[in-house]
Amino acid sequence: MRYPFAMVNIRRRARFGIRWWRYGLHVGLTMLVMWTLVGTAGFVVLEGWSVGDAFYMTVITLSTVGFGEVHPLSPGGRIFASLLIIGGLATAIYTFTRLGQVVLEGELLGGLGRRRMRKELSSTKDHYILCGFGRATRPVAEGLAHKDLPFCVIDMNPATEPLLQDLGYLYLIDDATSDEALVNAGIQHARAVLTLLPSDADNLYVTVSAKALNPDIRVIARAGDERGEVKLRRGGAHEVISPYNLASHRILQAATSPAVLQFMKHVSDRHYMEMSLVEATVGENSRMKGQSIAESKLRSDYGVVIVAIRRDEQMLFNPGPQESIFAGDVLVLMGHDEKLAQTQLALSS
Repeated sequence: MRYPFAMVNIRRRARFGIRWWRYGLHVGLTMLVMWTLVGTAGFVVLEGWSVGDAFYMTVITLSTVGFGEVHPLSPGGRIFASLLIIGGLATAIYTFTRLGQVVLEGELLGGLGRRRMRKELSSTKDHYILCGFGRATRPVAEGLAHKDLPFCVIDMNPATEPLLQDLGYLYLIDDATSDEALVNAGIQHARAVLTLLPSDADNLYVTVSAKALNPDIRVIARAGDERGEVKLRRGGAHEVISPYNLASHRILQAATSPAVLQFMKHVSDRHYMEMSLVEATVGENSRMKGQSIAESKLRSDYGVVIVAIRRDEQMLFNPGPQESIFAGDVLVLMGHDEKLAQTQLALSS
């Protein structure tokens, strides 16, 4: 889920402000180094001192510690030292001011941002909870954001926070295996938990915790091997996905059925906009309830194709035109996004 447009702009302007103040801090530190070099060179040239004496005189002058002169100064040297004090003191004030802004504003905005997100999460309903934000989770988050579906990311690595902020995702920097993190992410009123952590043990822990906190929650878990898949299913996961098995199937398709692989890319990859696969549940008041597929005219009126029907936990693939549609059926539809949205609305009402 993305923040409202205004909130994203506020956060981006705040982050731009912090970056600007950090840039100012770098400028201030550079100017202090420059004044040190100029002062050292000036005392060497004007007074004929050694580099060591000139550097020491420059440091005590810029720091205004009040030590005496290393050697008696000439009138020109006194004027140069006065200018060095003024320039160095102004630069030091500027530098420490920028340092205070970076520290204070960074802490303030970080705290306000986290409180704002917790408030946002408390009002978010029917959302997805993504556990982890690694290579396996980021494409899922991008896909949910592309479909404009609400979700929250839980990741315990603070280094991911700037990226999550820039993307505008709701997130928590916390340990997804803890009950507190799942509660703060709104598990009581979430649609599903997607636990995609690298460790099967952590995914099992999240699965068990999620089902204990919300027995009706749907859990989709990542498994590294077959033993992990079995344990995750025993722990309550509804679906267990093995990236290695999926990769093996894709490699086999690429070798034996490249056209099939290309088709699957078109219907599953969000970067392909031609076709999509979605599911739609037939409502009790739907006008299509009790009709056959041919009578529903889904293909002629909406331009979508019924790929399969899930009924009573049974999956009927490639149903014929005389197959009836009943309330509670889940239809797997293929078509263009706009047409699919219209079809989902027509089937549910």
